Amino acid sequence: MIRATCHTADDVLCLEFDATPWFSEAEAPSIIDLAQKGWTSAAIAEALERRPGYARLHDLVEYAAKRLQAESLEDPIWNTFECIVDGSEAVAWLEKNRPDVVAGIPSRSPP
Repeated sequence: MIRATCHTADDVLCLEFDATPWFSEAEAPSIIDLAQKGWTSAAIAEALERRPGYARLHDLVEYAAKRLQAESLEDPIWNTFECIVDGSEAVAWLEKNRPDVVAGIPSRSPP
């Protein structure tokens, strides 16, 4: 399991979820980009929120869109929610399940 935490910008909603399905299906460049951005991306929640078992995540994304989107119109770079993946769990899972991908993460590449 690769744990991820997602919270709305106003901290009204916060939850932990399993991001493993995203890592199983994501293209290598997306995973490498995530690692380079400090394991933080709303894209993971957006990709998983409609799956069975992710109803709470869907509720969080929907809340952010309906309640906070109007505020983000004034500042387009303001994120209505944020998701942070446990980087050490992600790397451990990648080493075991997708070694080709983990080898492409710059800080994980051999010198």
